[in-house]
Amino acid sequence: MVNSAAAGAGISRGRSVADATDPSAPVSRAAGSFLTIQALRAVAALLVVVYHAFEMWELRITRGAAGPSWTNGAAGVDIFFVISGFVMVVSSQRLPARARAGLIFFRHRIVRIVPLYWLLTTLKLALVFFFADLALRSTLDVDYVARSYLFLPLVDSAGHFRPLLPIGWTLTYEFLFYLLFALALGLRVDALRVLIPAFAVIVVLALVRSDGWPAWTILFSTIVLEFLFGVTLGKATLRGRAMPPSLASGALLVGFALILVIPEGHENVRVLAWGLPAFAIVAGAVALEKRIAAILPRWLLALGDASYSIYLVHGFVLPVVGLGIVALHWETTAAEAVTVTACLVAGSAAGWIVYVLVERPMTIGPKKRNG
Repeated sequence: MVNSAAAGAGISRGRSVADATDPSAPVSRAAGSFLTIQALRAVAALLVVVYHAFEMWELRITRGAAGPSWTNGAAGVDIFFVISGFVMVVSSQRLPARARAGLIFFRHRIVRIVPLYWLLTTLKLALVFFFADLALRSTLDVDYVARSYLFLPLVDSAGHFRPLLPIGWTLTYEFLFYLLFALALGLRVDALRVLIPAFAVIVVLALVRSDGWPAWTILFSTIVLEFLFGVTLGKATLRGRAMPPSLASGALLVGFALILVIPEGHENVRVLAWGLPAFAIVAGAVALEKRIAAILPRWLLALGDASYSIYLVHGFVLPVVGLGIVALHWETTAAEAVTVTACLVAGSAAGWIVYVLVERPMTIGPKKRNG
């Protein structure tokens, strides 16, 4: 994820509170940005890196052989989706007063999300073309590639919702959410009046969907409810409602404990297994902003800045780490621990470099030049 990491891509440190009319501006209150959300973006991105590190170990090193595994890192996506709902509500609170609010909102989402995703999708396309033997699950089918660029639902050769840049499946849900949110802004109605009925239909279809349905209906998933969790939290926050510190601390700790140990289970119960704990985590963090923002490590906030780049780039880095481990013929449990740690470090470093050299100039630079 979500926002992926894109989910929270609008939050940035050191930006003006007056920028709140811009949906890609920081999530701001009178006191400034929500640094707890910034930190959670980093945590969510790192969870996803860990998940893919374990997956890479199994696919490229042990070739499916049994060994220590941990899939709960995928819950970073659920945290991103809740953050996304929260960010869009708070950062766009003044947009309804502007003409063409829906178009302004959606344009900024495209500028913020699309350029880096398309750039890296093109890089992946080139790698698959020139180094096909290293691509385990990607193809060059024209329809598949086109859908990958356009954030449309698709199914790969293994029957999974996985575009050319595999992590991009989360952005399909993000853009569905953005479209509905933009529609509400355009109609000048409360976002929930659009989101609740639309997501209710999607959830019902997800519950009755069978394998015989068209491939594109893989989009129907109960995971969309996680955006509603974030939207509801954002509205409560704008109204000055928050959990007391003791309850918020408990929600944060219990939420993380549940996400770290509860298996995902069936895809339709993911919203319960991981979505509700993700909501507890984000709600707890927001409520504790005044108490813990000042003590958050700078490196964690820096990774929060780079979380979208980390989210998109780490898939290029992890296979390189895997090839190095394969060359060492090292398949012990200790080797797996070292590999996961190396993936975290390398994925974070690569993401930060891409953020500084590519993402930030592409997204922030044009906005400053255009005013």
